[in-house]
Parts: sequence; structure tokens; C-alpha cells
Amino acid sequence: MANEKNLIPHQFTEDQSREEAARNGQKGGIASGISRRRKKSLKEAADVYLSLPVSDRKRWNSIARKGVDPADIDNQMAIVVGLTEMASMGDARCAKVLIDILGEDSKENGDGGVVIVDDIP
Repeated sequence: MANEKNLIPHQFTEDQSREEAARNGQKGGIASGISRRRKKSLKEAADVYLSLPVSDRKRWNSIARKGVDPADIDNQMAIVVGLTEMASMGDARCAKVLIDILGEDSKENGDGGVVIVDDIP
């Protein structure tokens, strides 16, 4: 909890000179850049994989029979179809994920949003 007693000046402390604080800040900036690049790389890899066509022929045929244009059948579409199937069978978590994907924010509608209740018999 921050208060007047435990605030430490950002530049330096009794144990750390101004130069040491600058070096440590630089190290933190470098580490932050590495982390951002790694996250960006992971996101790009996921995007590439999701855009690949469905490799399982049975799954591809199942999606095509649902009326999806064959040009649109990729791993991303397979995920959406799977989420939709599970949501239509009553899985509230899948319904919530679909709503989040669609970007339908509950704050815009003025209601409390989707409430997941696990204790329904």
C-alpha cells in the first residue's frame, strides 16, 4: 500500500546512486522490450496457425455441412463453430466467450451482462 512513509524516489535511494538507478531503469526497459517482442511473436504465430485450413477432413466436412463457405473454413472458423455448438447445448462459458468475441459489451446494453451459474441441476 503506497503512503508517504514507503514512497521511494524513482531516481535513487540511499543504497543506489543516480547512475545505478539509470542503469537499472535501462535494464528494465530492455527486459520490457524483450517481453513485448515475445508476446507479439506469439500473437503472430497464433494468427498464422488459426488462418491455416482445417487439416482433419471429417471436421472440415462437418463445418461445410453447416453451410459455411468452403473458402472460409479454417482453424479459426472451427473454433467458432465449436464454441457455438457448445453454447447452444447450454455451456454458459462458451456463450460468454462468443459474446466477448463479438464485442457485445454488456455495459452498452445497460444490463448486468452474462452471469455464469454452475449450481443449476
